[in-house]
Amino acid sequence: VDFKEDGSAAGGYAKEMSKEWHAAAAEMLGKQCEDVDVIITTALIPGRQAPRMITKEMVARMKSGSVTVDLAAEAGGNIETTVKDEKFVTENGVTCLGYTDLPSRLPTTSSSLYSNNISKLLLSAGPHTSKEKGYFNIDHEDDVVRGMLVLENGKMMWPA
Repeated sequence: VDFKEDGSAAGGYAKEMSKEWHAAAAEMLGKQCEDVDVIITTALIPGRQAPRMITKEMVARMKSGSVTVDLAAEAGGNIETTVKDEKFVTENGVTCLGYTDLPSRLPTTSSSLYSNNISKLLLSAGPHTSKEKGYFNIDHEDDVVRGMLVLENGKMMWPA
C-alpha cells in the first residue's frame, strides 16, 4: 500500500492501522485477489481479534482453484471466509484453509524450514564472516541479529 503509516509493533506483531490505511489496503487487496492463486495471511495483534483484511467479496473474485491460508485463524482470522480448524471450498471454487495446527500437520516440512532458518541465522554471524578467525561478526545493522542481541562484551544491548 502506497501510504505513509508504519504498521509494525513490538515483537513482530502488527498494530491497528488508521481508517485511511485500511481503505487504501482494501482497494489494493481487492485488485490483487483477482490476479493471485494463493493468499496467505498472518497478521496478529496481541490480545485482540486478528484484523480482517480479505472480505468474502474479495474471495468471490478469486479464480477457481485458488487457495486461501489463514494463519491467524486461531484469533478469528484475517480472511472473512475463514472457519477455524476447517477446510472448505467456496461456490466459486476457492479452497479456504483455517487450520490452527499446520505445523503439526506438516512436521517434517516444519522442522526442515525451522532448521534452515536457524542455520542461516547462525551462519550469518559465524566465524567465516569475521576478519579474525574464530570470532563471530555481530552485525548491528541486521534487524534480526540486533533484535536478539542481549549482551555484548558485558554491556546490556537489549532492547534494541
